[in-house]
Amino acid sequence: MQEELGQYLLVGDQIIDGGACAVGVESTIIDCTGEEPAILRPGAVTIEMIERSTGLRVVDNKEHIIRVSGSLENHYAPVAHVFLDITPVAGQGFIALADIPTPAGVTRLAAPHNAEEFAHLLYAALRQADAQGLTEVCIAQPTGDGIAVAIRDRLSRAAKGR
Repeated sequence: MQEELGQYLLVGDQIIDGGACAVGVESTIIDCTGEEPAILRPGAVTIEMIERSTGLRVVDNKEHIIRVSGSLENHYAPVAHVFLDITPVAGQGFIALADIPTPAGVTRLAAPHNAEEFAHLLYAALRQADAQGLTEVCIAQPTGDGIAVAIRDRLSRAAKGR
């Protein structure tokens, strides 16, 4: 929060720090007003979890634009420009799973071992890029279902942001 709000704080303002997030990406937002539950923003609670728990089919509501918390692209964007799924070059930052090697001259910002760790480290790594004055960050997106869907959602917004 300090990094996000620092420029707006006044003398005497306080931030209560609850520590690191357990997951790292915000909550899932679900619209339950229709015939079928619809995901408005994917998060740690996945479509598969909801379907298994409720027995209902859940639809991914990507085509229907509804303004919900975190739906603006710049909400997730660092100052640095974000590029997805391209090989980084010297002078750029890099976030990728640990088994993906870091090219020479590239600043490794995070090397998570799985999608859950990726979600947990993502925002801190993006803030680190800005703190280090990097102007470009390349991110190799995790593949698959589950939390990887939420990570790719946030990364696509970050890449379109600022």
